[in-house]
Amino acid sequence: MAEALYNKLVVCPNCTQETPNYEDCVLCGHSLADPDAPPVVVEEDDIQKMMMDAKLEEIKVKRGLLFDDPWDHAPWLERLQILSQIAPDHPKVHYYIGAALTEMGEYRQAIVSYTRAMIADPDMADAIRRRGDCQYLLVPVLSGDVQAYYDRATADYETALALDPDVYTFNVHGSIISSLGKVDEAIGEYDQAIALDPDYSETYFNRGYAYKLKGEVDSAVADFEKFLSFENHWNAEMPAQAQAHIKDLTEPD
Repeated sequence: MAEALYNKLVVCPNCTQETPNYEDCVLCGHSLADPDAPPVVVEEDDIQKMMMDAKLEEIKVKRGLLFDDPWDHAPWLERLQILSQIAPDHPKVHYYIGAALTEMGEYRQAIVSYTRAMIADPDMADAIRRRGDCQYLLVPVLSGDVQAYYDRATADYETALALDPDVYTFNVHGSIISSLGKVDEAIGEYDQAIALDPDYSETYFNRGYAYKLKGEVDSAVADFEKFLSFENHWNAEMPAQAQAHIKDLTEPD
């Protein structure tokens, strides 16, 4: 049975709040390995906030398509928090609090709630998957700490896939590892996603791009053309991107 990493909560000596047992506090950034280290201010600038908001919208659309997520938990947050005091060990209560916080853009607090859900039910794959989403959303694009956030996201996605393989997670995990140079592994994950659901168009786009990175022109063009054969796409700009990739692959400079 798969076991998630960072599946415990500890108290941060700096902010005194519970946080997953990462190397640093997810809420305030203080080192948990070195309690005497000076406090770290965790904040996002306007560009990072804009990019996180765009990524959240992407996740909303994809999860809406694949999981039929309603994305309507935020108005219930106060009641859910009261419920968590009545039923502190109920995994779904903490899961829905995490979902509400995610919708509100409070990704760090959401990570704590998803961790509580995982502690109460270690087999709750979607709590692990969504904690991975929050780590992915927090990738600090303008800092040097990207790898730590990627590592935490990929660890959660891999655990979720071991518990409950699904098209969404194969695609997002495949995209991350492809960006980290593991293109062959990413193609293998896209293959598995297509085996699960051959009608989800994005997988063909992602696999086509991976083949392009490898210089496998025929396979890349075939996947981009397959992607274009679908009528519906989660992003209206992607067909033009696929056509541009085909042009780049087939037309000489």
